[in-house]
Amino acid sequence: MHRSRRVASAFAAILLGVMLAPVAAPAPLSAAGECGIYQSETVPPPTIRIYRTATGAVDTVDFRTYLKNVLSREWISSWTTESLRSGALAVKNYAWYQVIHWRGYLNSTGKCFDVFDSTRDQHYDPSRPTYAAMAAAVDATWGTLAHKGGRVFATYYNAGAAYEACGANANGWQMFQWGTQACGLAGKSAAQIMTIYYPGVTVTAAPPAATPPPTPSPSPSPTPTPRPTPKPTPAPSAGPSTGPSVAPTPAATPPPAAPMPTAPPTPPPPPVVTPGGGQIGLAAPPPPPPPDPEPIIIAVSAQPEIPSIEVTAAGAPRMVSAEVDSATMGKHAAVRFERLVDAAPQPSITTPATSRQAALRLVVMRLVVERAIDNLGIRIDLGS
Repeated sequence: MHRSRRVASAFAAILLGVMLAPVAAPAPLSAAGECGIYQSETVPPPTIRIYRTATGAVDTVDFRTYLKNVLSREWISSWTTESLRSGALAVKNYAWYQVIHWRGYLNSTGKCFDVFDSTRDQHYDPSRPTYAAMAAAVDATWGTLAHKGGRVFATYYNAGAAYEACGANANGWQMFQWGTQACGLAGKSAAQIMTIYYPGVTVTAAPPAATPPPTPSPSPSPTPTPRPTPKPTPAPSAGPSTGPSVAPTPAATPPPAAPMPTAPPTPPPPPVVTPGGGQIGLAAPPPPPPPDPEPIIIAVSAQPEIPSIEVTAAGAPRMVSAEVDSATMGKHAAVRFERLVDAAPQPSITTPATSRQAALRLVVMRLVVERAIDNLGIRIDLGS
C-alpha cells in the first residue's frame, strides 16, 4: 500500500514538473510553422505532407508523385482520357488547396500535415502501383490552372452512381467520377467537364482534347456467286425405242449434314470496378479553415483496448475511441476515427498565443507521461 503511494507520488511529481516546465520554443508550434506557408496560386507546391493513418507518421512526398498515386487509387485506368484528365485536375486542386490552407492538424510528435492518406481527403497508398494512364493525365494537366476568382479552390468529388449520365448529379461543388466517364464518352474535354461540375471555374492552359478513336466502318458483305441451275433429265418415252435403251441416271445421294457446333456458354459479365469515391461522408462543403488555426493533435492508438486521443490546445485531452489496431487498421477504421474527429467540437481560436503554446505543451507532455505509465504496466490512481 505504502509502495503504491510512493510510486504514485513519484509519477505525480514527474507529471507536475512537466506541467510547470518553461514553454519557450515548444516543438509542436515550431513544427506547425512548416505548414500553411506556401501561398502560390499559380505554381503547384513542390511537396505535400501526408498523415499515414496506419502509423501516425507524417510523410513529405513530391507533389506530382502524390497526384499520380492518388489518381491511380481514385479513378479507373480504363476510362476515357478526358475523364482521367478531369480527375487529375480535381485531385491536384484539392491537394493544392489544403497545402495553402492548413487546417491545424499535427500528429502525436508535433509534425504538421496537409492531408490524410484516406478517404477523409484522398486515397494515397504508395505500396500500390501508379498506372501509366494516370501518370500521363497528371503530366498533361500539370500546367493547367482551375481557378475561381483567380484562386485555387477545393475540388471535392465523389463516386456517384455507376454509369450515371454526364452531369446528372451535379450540385455545384462536387465532381462525380462515374459522370466524368459519361462526359468523356460524350466527347467532352477535361475543361468542359470541370465547368459542368464546378460552375464559375476558369480553366486555363488546358491540353488539347484527346481525339476519340474512329469507329471502324463495317466491311461490306461479299456477293454470293450464283450457281448454274442443272437441266432436268428427260423422262424415257413410253413408245417403242429405235435405239438402245438408256438406263436412267440415279439421283445422287446428298452427303450427311455436318453436325452444328455447340455455342460455348456465355461468360458472366465482369464485375463492376468502382472508383475510389473521393471524400467520404460529405453532405455539404466544409467551411474554409481560419488563417491561423488552433493546432489539433491527432494520435492513433496501436492497441484496440487503448482509445485514441484527440488533444486540443484549448483544453484537456479528450478520449475518442477509434476501434483501431495494428492488424485491422485500414481504410474503414480510419474513416471511423476521422468521422469522430469531425464530429468533435472545434477548439476556440480566441485564446492568446502564449496561453495556447503553454496549453499545447502541457497536454502533449501529459500524453507522453500517461502513455509511458501504461507501457510500464503500472496502474496508478492519483486521486487516492
